Amino acid sequence: MSAWIWEAVRICFLGLVDLFFEYRFLKKMCGAKYRCTFVWFYLGSFIYGYANRTFTLAGTTLGNFIYLSLCGLVLNMLLFHGSTVKKIFFTLWMYCAPEIAFCAVFPLIHAAAAADGSGYCSEQALSAAGFAVCLVQYLMMEVLQRKLHLLRRDFSEKDAFYLMYIIVFIYAAVTLLLDLFTGIGEWAEGTLFPTALCCSLIAAAGTGLHLFCVIMLERRLLERLAEQQYAMLSSHLESAGEQYEQLRKMRHDMKNHGLCLARLLADGRTEEAVHYLEELDIRADQGQSAVQTGSAYADALLNSKYQQARKLGIDISIRMSAPGEDRLAAADLCCILANALDNAVEACERGIHAGAPAGWIRIRSRTHPNYWMLEIRNSIHEPVAVEQGRIRSSKRRHFRQQPAYGVGLQNIRSVVDRYEGVMEVESETEFSLNIMLPVASR
Repeated sequence: MSAWIWEAVRICFLGLVDLFFEYRFLKKMCGAKYRCTFVWFYLGSFIYGYANRTFTLAGTTLGNFIYLSLCGLVLNMLLFHGSTVKKIFFTLWMYCAPEIAFCAVFPLIHAAAAADGSGYCSEQALSAAGFAVCLVQYLMMEVLQRKLHLLRRDFSEKDAFYLMYIIVFIYAAVTLLLDLFTGIGEWAEGTLFPTALCCSLIAAAGTGLHLFCVIMLERRLLERLAEQQYAMLSSHLESAGEQYEQLRKMRHDMKNHGLCLARLLADGRTEEAVHYLEELDIRADQGQSAVQTGSAYADALLNSKYQQARKLGIDISIRMSAPGEDRLAAADLCCILANALDNAVEACERGIHAGAPAGWIRIRSRTHPNYWMLEIRNSIHEPVAVEQGRIRSSKRRHFRQQPAYGVGLQNIRSVVDRYEGVMEVESETEFSLNIMLPVASR
């Protein structure tokens, strides 16, 4: 009886440790929705695992894999932030990786049992193999969550589905190879251990390829981020060049402007002199950067959007300060600002197309020692449906004839969730987006 109790305690403890590492990994990569998320994560895993053991819902290896993956995905969807594609990717990776790692060890254990003539692997050997597999999985998750920070962003469906196909293919190929190996009853002399070693090496290579797939996803995201930053920097340099050219021309004409003003004042033509000064003031304003936040990336983006809105006749006002890159990544800052401003300008454009006035946009932000607050308000031509903190976009996908949630706000929410901030959306007589991000120095 005591041995049975000890075995039950050991299994529960190992299961708790295993779930803790999985929860820690998902929290780092996606972000937990609730304070007691681990408790719900443990209870959910225990319930669907217990149901499978009690009612034998999945009796085969493949059926068990599909059942656990689907149940794990549902649980992850309920408890963690991020896009559906991102959760599917990490769920498949977390269930495939340990199975493939186990296939790298089991052929050698099976070969040893077959060589002894017993044909059955000992419980101690299987337990040791399971423990080694857990260590490999924990090491892989630790590498990913510490080194690959960009995986906390939502990635494109194309990249994710491509890598999910590779991961599932590796899992299917390795498990099929293992079934073929263990299904052979008699081996010619001298072929058992070499074949087992080849199977183990193939599975070990599959484990390495699993990790490589996730690293390649990080590199794809890094390349895309570099392209975005290069585009923003080019825009900033182009804007700065135009401003410098305008200032150079103004300095060249300043002497003539002074002579004209002196002549007007000497002749007593005061009103004309005042009008002349007003014209000069307008030109000086055009030669200055409209927005200065302290971030070169944010300035380039906001000045471009500012000029776009002014050309459309939109009354736009921006008064903000941006946290430094040591507190908020430039890509995340620009993701928030670009998507929010695109939505605001688009809302005003819809009013213009409907024959209404151009509308207005107000942007305000404050930087505090430990957090950054941003408020963006804009006029709307017609009421906007807000569901669960999301706007229901009027855009339609080219392959579906039904509206979808605004992608811009989803991108903003992914950044806010990653920093564990707060985002509020309101839409009554105007549209309002309020964001609070903890941005203490990293």
